[in-house]
Formats: sequence, C-alpha cells, structure tokens
Amino acid sequence: MVVGAVAAAASLTTAAAGATGPPGATYYVAVGASESLGVQPTAASPHGAPTDDGYANALVAIEHSRWPGLRLVHFGCPGITAQAALVGGGPCSFGTGSEVAAAVDFVRDHPGRTVLATVDLGFNDVWPCLAHNAVDAACAAAALDRVSRVLPIVLQRLRAAGGSGMQVVGLLHNDPYLTGSFRGPVGRRFSAAALSVIDRLNTILAGIYHRAGAAIANVPSAFSLGTNVPAAVAGGGTLPRDVAKNCTLTWMCARHNLHPNATGYDVIAGAIAAALPTGPSRPQ
Repeated sequence: MVVGAVAAAASLTTAAAGATGPPGATYYVAVGASESLGVQPTAASPHGAPTDDGYANALVAIEHSRWPGLRLVHFGCPGITAQAALVGGGPCSFGTGSEVAAAVDFVRDHPGRTVLATVDLGFNDVWPCLAHNAVDAACAAAALDRVSRVLPIVLQRLRAAGGSGMQVVGLLHNDPYLTGSFRGPVGRRFSAAALSVIDRLNTILAGIYHRAGAAIANVPSAFSLGTNVPAAVAGGGTLPRDVAKNCTLTWMCARHNLHPNATGYDVIAGAIAAALPTGPSRPQ
C-alpha cells in the first residue's frame, strides 16, 4: 500500500541484499509491499513507516521452535505492484533491477538456508482503481489481468531458486474498504463494489498459489471477511463483524489509513503460521 516511506524502504531493501549471518543461520525472505515491512502510521510519519511490529517479525517469533535462529530478510517496497516487483521500475531501487531479482539472488546465494518465503503482492495493482469512493471497473479488470500473468512468474522464480526445501506462503488480502459501509449511502455502495474487486483478486491469487504449490495464508478469514453477524465496537454500538474487525485490526477507523495495526499484523502472522504444514519440530 502506498505510504510516504519509500526512501526508508529502499534503504531496507538495499541492506537486505547483503544480509548475512552465522554459518548455520537460516533465513525467511519477505517479498511484497508495505505490509510485508510492517508499515504503520507513527508520530514522525503519520502516513506510515516500516516498523518492527509487522507480520514478518511476528512470524519469526511464532516459528522459532521450527527454525531456531531464523533471520528475517526484508525485500518489501511500499506501493509496489506485482509487475514492478518482477521487472523493476517501481518506487524503490534495487541493485539487481527488481525486488524479485534481489530476493532470488539472496536465496541462490544462501543455498539450502532460506527455509521460508512469503509473497504479498497484488493489492497495489488494484487500489488505484478504488479511488474517490468509486470503482473504475475497466482499471480493475486490467489490473487483475496483470496480476494473473505476472504473479506465477514471481512464484516460479522463487521456487527455482529455493528448491523444494523452501516453504513458500502466498497471502490473500483483507478488504480495508469495508469501513465505508457505515459512511452513508455513497460509502455503502463503494464498499460493496470494492469488496467485489477484492474478492476477485483473492480468487485469482488463491488459484495462482495453488497451481504453484505454495501454501495459502487466508488473511480474509482471519479478518472475518464476509461475516455480517453483529459485533460490539469500542464506545458502544455494533457493526458487522468484518467491519468491526477492520476497525480494531487496521488504522482505517482511527486514522483512515489502510494498514493493519500491531494487533492486525499479529493476526496476519497467525494466518501464515496456520498455512504452514505441521512437522515434528512444530507443536500440534
């Protein structure tokens, strides 16, 4: 998602390309956009900045029993589309030309030691089509077509670099625009139309991940997307459960910022962990 933290992210990704650790270290490579960096609004950067309270950081803590000493290597870039992540030309610069190329180079340079990769792309391809409380249907259709063509290549290149021993998890996306449903008739119409686009995106992503043999993190389910039973909200009153969860797990209601808060990122990490196969080193 687009934030005012591109320069910070660029420095993170540049550092990631040269990351190293002890000879026995194992690595988790996070490929994606701002959410992969844990971007949240801060006092210094109200539009958002990378934090240590993202889902990738939380996932390392969750999976320490499976992979002791696991080290997180960030390659994410705020605002990047799937296409830019693959071919370059996005808001961040990479010495190898693109985010995916940088991640692939890192995996190849650490054979057998990159044990986990997450892929979190696609939302930034469609969000420009969901501006000003209106859905541009032609824009959304073109964006979804690009994702369907580009993302399989991203996954194929990561898998070729990491081999069958590297776990790959693809993330589906929450719909932060649900909160428009309680902002009058215009907001309700936009919310319904935006949900249709996000649902189509997630259907495409799930198919791509499945065909690539990647595990699928069901983030929408973790955010109760599509669950309309009433749920209490702070300050009194009720909202549909999925809308209420967007208020409590993202910054949409508090600051009209699309990003998850720290609790929301923990929920996403839980969805990723749930998608990973259980093994003898992981508690059942």
